[in-house]
Amino acid sequence: MSNNVEKITKALKLKANPKTNVLTLKVGAKKYTLPFEVRMLSSESNVFVHIPPSAMLFKVEGKEISPVETDADAKSAQASFRKGSRTGAKRSTKTAEIPAEVMAALSKIPAGHKLAFDANGNPRLVKARKRRG
Repeated sequence: MSNNVEKITKALKLKANPKTNVLTLKVGAKKYTLPFEVRMLSSESNVFVHIPPSAMLFKVEGKEISPVETDADAKSAQASFRKGSRTGAKRSTKTAEIPAEVMAALSKIPAGHKLAFDANGNPRLVKARKRRG
């Protein structure tokens, strides 16, 4: 394994959630649960497994599982474990329709000014702030 693959594997240890009694071993007709705390992450095409004291990153291809050895595969695996930052309702693409009377009133506001409201809720004109950028 290359140095970059090892760095990514170490970073993934912190992301994975610990689970107990996940590993089983079949000996003959009996099935035993191994008493290890396992940390796992999985995506469509990759699996990360950490059983102290070692960790390994795998690539899933069909029914075959093989260890990740190249830096490019490790980076794509790390990206596949990232969760999207947007959680919630999607933004609407509809735009609000503004009545013609309101548009006519807003068009009368002089350039460089904007409509604001004071503490009592009364509308007034204020100078618009010029931002440098």
